Amino acid sequence: MSADKTKEIRITIPEDLFSLFVPRETVGHLINAKKEMLLGLRSIIDAKIKALEKMEEKKVTKKKKIAIE
Repeated sequence: MSADKTKEIRITIPEDLFSLFVPRETVGHLINAKKEMLLGLRSIIDAKIKALEKMEEKKVTKKKKIAIE
């Protein structure tokens, strides 16, 4: 099945019903997993920002030699 033929199905249920199907401990794990995913994305963004700053710094500190006659 190709990616362009996939569809997403979402089922939303009220929180009161959700707690009937999913144990409280599981909800805690899901919240922690979401937090870890966001922290992982943040670390990727931070690394990219640092790399850009480093490239910028190298451009600024490069010196050109000028021939004097």
